[in-house]
Amino acid sequence: MRHVSYAQALEAAVFEEMQRDSKVYYMGEDVGVFGGAISKMYSLFQTFPERVMDMPLDEKGFTGIAVGMAWMGLRPIVEFMYPDFLVLAMNEVAHGACKEYWLSNQKVPVPMVIRSAQGIGSQCGAHHSECIEGWMMNYPGLKIAVPTFPEDAYGMMKYAIRDNDPVLWLDCRTTIYTEEADIPEKEKDALIPFGKARVRREGTDVTIVAWHKLLKDALAAADDLEKQGISCEIIDPRTLIPFDIETVLASVRKTGHLVIAHEANVRGGFGAEIAAQVTEREAGALKAPIVRVGTPNTYIPVGMVEWQIVPDKMDVIRAIKKTLGRELLEEEKGQVEVDGVAELKKSRPKNDEA
Repeated sequence: MRHVSYAQALEAAVFEEMQRDSKVYYMGEDVGVFGGAISKMYSLFQTFPERVMDMPLDEKGFTGIAVGMAWMGLRPIVEFMYPDFLVLAMNEVAHGACKEYWLSNQKVPVPMVIRSAQGIGSQCGAHHSECIEGWMMNYPGLKIAVPTFPEDAYGMMKYAIRDNDPVLWLDCRTTIYTEEADIPEKEKDALIPFGKARVRREGTDVTIVAWHKLLKDALAAADDLEKQGISCEIIDPRTLIPFDIETVLASVRKTGHLVIAHEANVRGGFGAEIAAQVTEREAGALKAPIVRVGTPNTYIPVGMVEWQIVPDKMDVIRAIKKTLGRELLEEEKGQVEVDGVAELKKSRPKNDEA
């Protein structure tokens, strides 16, 4: 086993796939000598300079080029500095990448990966902090990967590159690039297929489905609640499309309670899709209404105030206690400060106000 960070796991996965398959290309803004704006991948340009392609500030243009490359049998990986800019290339993704396989009578696969890091963490404000899975999930043909841990990033990126469908790959911008774990040495142990969730923590009282920042918050919340006699089962979906609803349903049958937590806006977020599927298939197993945790329907402000807009561990704790009908402790009700910035959550717009 190799002990690496999340960033190193991704670099290793892409490097090994480029080494294995000469059809794999890496392209985007500043991905060459600079190594990329998200997590640095210096080894790619040093080893494969002819297949690591710096692109101009034209997301529409270079995404269209990548779609054409995929149509011709190559396997491009496209890096976006910020996923917010995917709106500039929506026509190429929605119509060129997602639909071509079916419109060609299943003769033209589109094997490409669109990679970016979403959410807060860079203090860059409204144009650089969106979580986009909610507005990308409605395009048939597009797979959406949301890994949170290094071992998943390594095995799932290998799988994504080899997949014949377009894959939207979303890292979490908040701290996960430094998270460390072991990844396999041998190729045969590496690939992690899409569509299989992982139970990160077993429990009996409440099921929590979360990914990225909120998965970390949920794990921390579960540690605190265990001291209060509340047992949390936490499910990491790893991919949203395809989504492993069966693992969630099995857990809900056991606990009878469900909390869904994500950094994206609550309105139109993927949590609503999960809630709908559970309600349609296992409403009788629920002992209380499902509770969703997410960012209010507002923009992300510039600076450290961003941490006060998105949900955190305390929001997860409040949601769990709400669905279980438990009273909050005093410290779970009160305001807190983060790096000297007074909490703004009480003044955030409600989900039906914005």
